Amino acid sequence: MEEKLISALERAKELGASYADIRITKSFRTRMTVINGKVKSVVPSIELRVGIRALYQGLWGFASCNSTSREDLLETSSNAMKIARAGASTGVSPVRLAEVRSVIDRVELEEISDSRKIPLEEKQEIILESDRTARELDPRIMRTQFDYEDSVVERYLLSTDGQQIYEVNPFTSLRLTITAREGERIERTIGRLAASAGQELMAYVDPMEMARRLAMDALSLLKAKQSPSGRMPVVVDNKISGLIALCVDLMATATLASMPESEMGVFHKKLGEKVLPESLDITDDPSSPGLPASYRYDEEGVESRPLKVVEAGVLKGYLHSRETAYKHGTSPTGHARAPNASFLPVPMVSNAMIGPKDYTFEELVEDVDEGIYVKGLIGASIGRFVQCKTVMAHPIERGEVKDEVLRGPSIRLDLLKDLFSIDAVGSDYDYLPLRLTRADEAYSVSGGGPHLRFSQLEVI
Repeated sequence: MEEKLISALERAKELGASYADIRITKSFRTRMTVINGKVKSVVPSIELRVGIRALYQGLWGFASCNSTSREDLLETSSNAMKIARAGASTGVSPVRLAEVRSVIDRVELEEISDSRKIPLEEKQEIILESDRTARELDPRIMRTQFDYEDSVVERYLLSTDGQQIYEVNPFTSLRLTITAREGERIERTIGRLAASAGQELMAYVDPMEMARRLAMDALSLLKAKQSPSGRMPVVVDNKISGLIALCVDLMATATLASMPESEMGVFHKKLGEKVLPESLDITDDPSSPGLPASYRYDEEGVESRPLKVVEAGVLKGYLHSRETAYKHGTSPTGHARAPNASFLPVPMVSNAMIGPKDYTFEELVEDVDEGIYVKGLIGASIGRFVQCKTVMAHPIERGEVKDEVLRGPSIRLDLLKDLFSIDAVGSDYDYLPLRLTRADEAYSVSGGGPHLRFSQLEVI
C-alpha cells in the first residue's frame, strides 16, 4: 500500500506540485433502528474513500476516488494537478501552508473495544432491553424509537512533507425518542448518547436507566402546563450550555472569523478583545479521550491539543488548519477536519466546553425570586442567533425549583448580547453529542458545560 501511495505523490511532484497529500478513509459502520421493540433495520456497510490534494503555484487541486489500485491513484493524482493548473491563471490569492513537524505514527484502538468484533446479537440485546424498560413503564407510552450506530474508521495520511500517519477512530451513538399519549395530548422526549468508543459507551451512561427517565419525563409532560413567556431569570442545564459552547467555538473557526460580512463572522479581528462575560472560559479539545470528536491527529497530520478559545471573556484563539494558520501568522491548532477523504479539510469545531466555576445548583437558584429552570434539548438553530426548543421546564419561586412540570419552551439568544446576562456559572459538567451538518457534510461534535444562570433571557 505505502509504495502505491508514494508513487501517486511522486506523480504530483513530477507534474509540478509544490506540496501534495493523500488521505484514505476506510469506514466500517453498523446502523440499527428499533421501533416499539422490533428491529426495523440493520445496515452494515464498508466504505473506502481516497482524496488527493496538490498545490501548484499557490492553488489547490483536489480529486477523489474509491479505489487504491496503482492505476486509480496515479490517475487521481494527475486529475488533482489538472484542476490546480486550470485555476493557476485566475488571480486568486495564493495558498501558503504553515510549517509543521513531520510525523510518522500509528494510533491503534488499544484498550477501546472494536465494535467490528462485537456480535450483532449482543448490541441488539442492550437496545431491546432499554426499549422494553420504557414501553413497560406505562401503557401511555405509545411509541419508542432507538437509533443506534457504531463505526470504526481507519485513516491514512501521506504527504510530501513527510507525514505518514495511520489512525483508527471508533465511534458509537444511540438516539432515544420516547412518545407518550393521553387522549389527544402527545408529548415526546429525546435523549442522546455518543462517544469515541466501542461498547464502552453503554457503561458511560446506562441506556436502560436513560430510557426509563425519558419515559417518565414524557409521561409527566402529558399533564404539564404552558411555560410563561417573556424576558425573565432563567437557569439552563448542561445540554443548553453545551449548545452555547458549540456555537461560540464554531464562530471562532478561522474560516468564519475571516468573513466579517457574514452573520457568523463576528469574531473577525477580535483576538485579545473581550467578547463574552468574564465568567466564561471556553475550550475546544479534540484530544479529550472518549468525547465524540476525539482524535490524535487532524486531517493534515497536526497533533490535536486543547485550545483556549475564550478566557475570562477574552477571545484568545481561532481554530486553524495549516492554510489559515499561515494567513494569520500562527501555528495550526489540529482542527482541520473532513467527514471523509472525499472532502477537503477545513477548520472545524470538535469538543467545545464551557469551564465549570463555583456555584452549586442550589446556589444558582437561591437568588431567583421568580423564573424558570429549563432542561433538555429537542432541536436548535445554530449560529450567533440561537433559538432552541427545550424538553421541559420547572418554575423557580423564592429560590426554590418547584416539582410542577412545564412544557418545554423555546429560548432565544443573541450570543454577543445575552451571554452578558449570565450572572452565575455552575460547578457541574456534562456534554451534549450532536451532528453538525453543512450541505452534504456531517461532523460529529459535542458541546459541554455546567448549569448557567441568566439574569434575563427571552422565553417563547
